[in-house]
Amino acid sequence: MSGTVGGGTRVRAGTGLVMAVLVLTVLWVPALYWVVDALVALLVAQGLREYCAMARAAGINVMPRATILTGVGLVLFNGLALFLWWRGMGGMPVVSGLSGALFVLVCARLATGRHDLRGMAADFFGVAYVAGLACYMLLMHHNSDMGPGLVTFLLVAVAWSDTGAYFIGRAFGRHKMAPVTSPKKSWEGAAGGVVFAMLAVLVLWLLVRHFGWQRHYPPAVPWVWALLAAGLSVVSQLGDLAESMIKREAGVKDASQIFPGHGGVLDRCDGLLFAAPALYYMYAGGVALSWILTG
Repeated sequence: MSGTVGGGTRVRAGTGLVMAVLVLTVLWVPALYWVVDALVALLVAQGLREYCAMARAAGINVMPRATILTGVGLVLFNGLALFLWWRGMGGMPVVSGLSGALFVLVCARLATGRHDLRGMAADFFGVAYVAGLACYMLLMHHNSDMGPGLVTFLLVAVAWSDTGAYFIGRAFGRHKMAPVTSPKKSWEGAAGGVVFAMLAVLVLWLLVRHFGWQRHYPPAVPWVWALLAAGLSVVSQLGDLAESMIKREAGVKDASQIFPGHGGVLDRCDGLLFAAPALYYMYAGGVALSWILTG
C-alpha cells in the first residue's frame, strides 16, 4: 500500500513539474503571446468535454458539440478583444460575450428541436463556469508588462494551496469540511492549504526582490502578498468543492484521466477557475483604492 501511495505521489509530482515548466515558458516568452490564448481555448474545450460527460452521466440532456464550440468561441472572442485593446483600437475590455453565448445555445436548441429547459440551463452553466471564468486568465495575462507576473502569482498561490491541503489533510485531517460533497477534505487540510499558499508567495516575493523583477509584479509589501494568497487559497478551495458537487451528481471520482496523477482538466483547474476572477478584482480594487488615496 505504501508503495502505491508513494508511486502515486511521484507521478503526481512529475506531472505537475512538467506542466509548470510548459505553462511558465508560454507565459513569459513574448513571442508566444497568442499561444496563451490557444492553450486556454484547448483547456476549455477539454474541460467542457469533461463537464458534458459528467452532465450526461447525471441524466442531463446537454448538447456537447454546441457547448464546447460556444465555450471555445467565447475564449477566442475575448482574446481578440484584448488584442485589439492592446493595439490601441478599442476601450478597456471586460470579460464579455456570455449574452452572445446564450443566443448561440438557444439557436442550437431550436435548430435541433431539443427543447429541454434543464439541458439548456446546463449548457449555459458549463460555458459560463469553464469558459467564462477562464477568460479572466487572459484578462490578467494581457495586462502589459505585469500580466505574466499576475498569472504566475495566481498559479503559485493555487498550486501550493492544493499541495498543502493534500499533504496536511492526509497527515492530520480529522474534521470533515464537506462530508457529503467531498468526504476526504478536512478543515486541517484547508488550513494547511492557506499556510502553504502564503509561504509560497512570500518565497516568490523574495525571488522577485532578489532578481529585480518588480516591474512584472504587483508593487506591494510582503504581508499584502500573503493576504492575497490566503484569499486565493480560500476561493480556490471553494472552486474545488464546486467541481466536487458536479462529480458527486455524476457519480464519478475524476473528470477524466488526461493528466496522470491529477485527473482531468477540471480536476486540475477547478481552483484556478474560481481564483482567477478573485485575483483580478482584488488587484483592480487595490489599484482603484491606490488611485483614490493618492488622487
